[in-house]
Amino acid sequence: MTFKSLIKKAFFIILFFGVKAYAVEPNITVLMYHRIGDDKYPSTSISQELFEKHIEYLVDENISVLPITELPKYLKKEISLTNRTVFITIDDAYKSFFQNGFPILKKNKLPFSIFVSSDYVSSAKESEFMNWSMLKEVSSNNGLILNYSKSHESLVGMDIQTLKKEIEQNQIEIEKKIGKQPKIFSYPYGESSRAIEEIIKILDYDIAFSQHSAPIHLDQNKYRLPRYALNDEFGNLKRFKMIIQTKPLKIFESSFDDSIINTSELNFSFLTKFPSESINCFVNNSAAMIKKDEGEKVKLYLSELKNGVRYRINCTYINQSGEIFWYGKMIKRVN
Repeated sequence: MTFKSLIKKAFFIILFFGVKAYAVEPNITVLMYHRIGDDKYPSTSISQELFEKHIEYLVDENISVLPITELPKYLKKEISLTNRTVFITIDDAYKSFFQNGFPILKKNKLPFSIFVSSDYVSSAKESEFMNWSMLKEVSSNNGLILNYSKSHESLVGMDIQTLKKEIEQNQIEIEKKIGKQPKIFSYPYGESSRAIEEIIKILDYDIAFSQHSAPIHLDQNKYRLPRYALNDEFGNLKRFKMIIQTKPLKIFESSFDDSIINTSELNFSFLTKFPSESINCFVNNSAAMIKKDEGEKVKLYLSELKNGVRYRINCTYINQSGEIFWYGKMIKRVN
């Protein structure tokens, strides 16, 4: 073994087994729902019955369900969390959630957060969105009303001043109607970039969420946090239980840290502490993927990426005990 190889091996031993490796991090899962019991939109809706089963499982298993305000404290290493911790988030403030989901959370006295775009809050009878009175009631019953941008348009491609206005005006409107709320943000459609994330940071938000799947861990970008999307197709109780137990598949030395690309191809590689040949990776929306393995390095070659389409990359590793480790990333081709 060469001197260079010995140094590299020593580095990985320190990295993965040293005191600061956080090998015993708790399982932290952020759940994302949209509509509850709205059959017209199967891709973003989950039945009231299945949603209630999710909540019953969390309660029966004594899984810690906390307000989302505890997550920034954990990521700053100010607090510890229990071994299984869940945060519940709701996107878009659909009326179906108020009618079919809110009563279940209220009955169980569980905290949750709703990401709201103020342009869509409506008192019109025919509107599918909640009004301010409903949101006020939610906020009085363990619900936080959080920023989803004013218009819910993609922030990708916006000029800086428009982008800032989208975020700042929405926060002002929410706090005028509801009262002071935490500075926690969610990107419309989950779409962000390093440049957008820097603006979120400058605007003094604590954390921000995308829409790719993975558990939370200490070493990730807190302005592009993952959430598991749940609907009737991908929310059956068996899969839900698996998600709650999933551990983070940490990556190192990523070759591509942004979310936006401008070509039809992407070469993407990263290191893990697991043998790369034991890691399975997938991409959605009919993109092509070739995976190559080099020790701990995973190399992915993606092609046939179409303009304007969002792609989610998921990589998983299952150990001999059956524990699942999960890494997720979302990318979008622009131009």
